[in-house]
Amino acid sequence: MSTVEHRRDLPENTRPSPAPSTAGSTGTSSVTVRTGPNGHMSFRRQRASRACEVRCDAASLGVPCTNCVAFSIECKIPTPKRKKNQAKKDAIGSSDEQEKKNQQPSPAEPSDAFGYRDNRMTTDGMPVTSLSESQAAQQASHNSAYAQFMKPKFARAPIKEAGRVAYLGESSNLSLLVQDRHGTTDVVHYPLPPNIRGSRARLTDLDNLELDILHQRGAFLLPPKPLCDELVEAYFKWVAPVVPIVNRSRFMRQYRDPKNPPSLLLLQAILLAGSRVCSNQQLMDANGSTTPAAMTFYKRAKALYDANYEDDRVTIVQALVLLGWYWEGPEDVTKNVFYWTRVAGVVAQGSGMHRSVETSQLSKPDKRLWKRVWWTLFTRDRSVAVALGRPIGINTDDSDVEMLTEDDFIEDEVDIVAEYPPDPVHVQFFLQYVKLCEIMGLVLSQQYSVASKSRRMNAMDLTHSDMALADWLQNCPKEVCWQRSRHHFWAALLHSNY
Repeated sequence: MSTVEHRRDLPENTRPSPAPSTAGSTGTSSVTVRTGPNGHMSFRRQRASRACEVRCDAASLGVPCTNCVAFSIECKIPTPKRKKNQAKKDAIGSSDEQEKKNQQPSPAEPSDAFGYRDNRMTTDGMPVTSLSESQAAQQASHNSAYAQFMKPKFARAPIKEAGRVAYLGESSNLSLLVQDRHGTTDVVHYPLPPNIRGSRARLTDLDNLELDILHQRGAFLLPPKPLCDELVEAYFKWVAPVVPIVNRSRFMRQYRDPKNPPSLLLLQAILLAGSRVCSNQQLMDANGSTTPAAMTFYKRAKALYDANYEDDRVTIVQALVLLGWYWEGPEDVTKNVFYWTRVAGVVAQGSGMHRSVETSQLSKPDKRLWKRVWWTLFTRDRSVAVALGRPIGINTDDSDVEMLTEDDFIEDEVDIVAEYPPDPVHVQFFLQYVKLCEIMGLVLSQQYSVASKSRRMNAMDLTHSDMALADWLQNCPKEVCWQRSRHHFWAALLHSNY
């Protein structure tokens, strides 16, 4: 092992901070970081269970390591041998251990193979049919929550959290009731009532089994800080220009702040995407591939997503887009870029990202971010459909989001100037990429759709497509216009799609 990875164990009522460890490389050992009652971190050094001819990556990527997964064996990092002066402490703690044993459920109580009592099952394995007092109160709260939409000032209430927005489509019954009560038809985005938490985002909301799964997947583990920094930097350098869905200034401000860290789901997804474009040797297997490392980050992010760990809907969409950076091949239909792009689009439409937010109560920075996220989903939808021969999922007739402008890439907050101003080349690249994807959709509809096969090929359609492409090329800005005499990566990437 050449790196270390850390785990921070916190009280159950505290959300684990995704701030990376500051530990450096320490040969073949790994370090477990624990936070004590006094708030200080203690470090415990561990060694791998056995030597491997192939370099073990448990320290950098977590347990299970790639080797043990490949050979289907249990991956363990044994605890250090007990020191002599520890015997006295163990003797003192024996009474506490005995007391804990006495508190364990008796064999007669229903429990699963892990020893967890599942309060949602009866002794015969059937799900319970009655709610607890707290569950009943929570359900009653949810049932009455949408009544808040009927309050007079609710339609024009400011939306303080962009990830907590309720979307009411025009044809929904609730939308008709709200319009009838308020006499307004132009509002489709509303602040989500405070007593509705679409998902769960705190450890206290996860049961023991879910927590165990997250720990087994290493969802709370991060690479050491130098490697983590390199992965984040690689993401913003090579991936973000293609999918400008994350406000870099805001993310980096949180990334450097252990008291207000970024979403752990989003961070693991960024590490996944970053691992695909990072050349650090610590991420590579014996064949020089980063696929095993990417798979580890993918499993961590997916475990957090499956556990409903995050409740910010914008963050969920961002993470879903980035999960598409890992896939096993064209034959895989449940973990590829097409699958995750389609899921991200569905979640985004559920939050109303396909609708214009210009008249909404979102803040200006959030309006810009929403537009970038939606048009990123549009480009992914079209480019993946072309590359894999799949049908498109986004119908432009259902969307009224305005076209992106250079102003939409500004990351200034209401009272904070952005640390990272937009790169003119990156901005022009994405603006032209969106226009090119519009033409892709036109070509797919006219020449490759099932409906087009049932009608005769129209020469006018082909001429229209050719003219659109020629017009795009003629008006392509010089910053991203590729020329053989002055090769530029982003210009070359854009024209390879052309």
